[in-house]
Amino acid sequence: MIGTLAKASFAYIFRWVLFIFLAIATNIWLAINYLGSDGLLGVITMVTVTVFPIIWFVMAKKTALFVAIFKVVDESIDDLVEFVVDTFLVDDNKSKIANYDKVFAEQSKVTQMVLNFFFEQVDFFSQVESLMSQEEYSDGELKQKMIETIEDKEAFEKWEPSMLTPLYLLGVNIGVVVLASHFL
Repeated sequence: MIGTLAKASFAYIFRWVLFIFLAIATNIWLAINYLGSDGLLGVITMVTVTVFPIIWFVMAKKTALFVAIFKVVDESIDDLVEFVVDTFLVDDNKSKIANYDKVFAEQSKVTQMVLNFFFEQVDFFSQVESLMSQEEYSDGELKQKMIETIEDKEAFEKWEPSMLTPLYLLGVNIGVVVLASHFL
């Protein structure tokens, strides 16, 4: 699980840096080319180069976090299922959840975010209970069955992050000033 979280951290940092670089480059370019303009265009440019970096920063954090969580869930579902089974289920009766709140609170903030996303997408404990009511599975069999169940549902395919968000932001950020310059 440590390697998985390290990959997710790298994905987070890469996406965050990409957003911030685009924000800085775009708004410096806009400031150099349009900030000296007279009247309303100068004001629009000033507001744009002041407000958009804040929007970029917020979107960078949200998107980077989402990419990191998706990377953990999508690429290491077997590690995640093993972790959840070993951590949250009672050893002698896998259909029972251990003290969930206590165990969850003991996890790191990153692990809590990953688990929250995971549990929002997959009704994990109900599925475990359903499987265990059908047959008494060993730990290994239960983990494998849960991985198969989750992969069959393809619950995470719709959440795959794309590079469209920075492209949209880039278009809007530049578009505001360029369109204003053409109409003013």
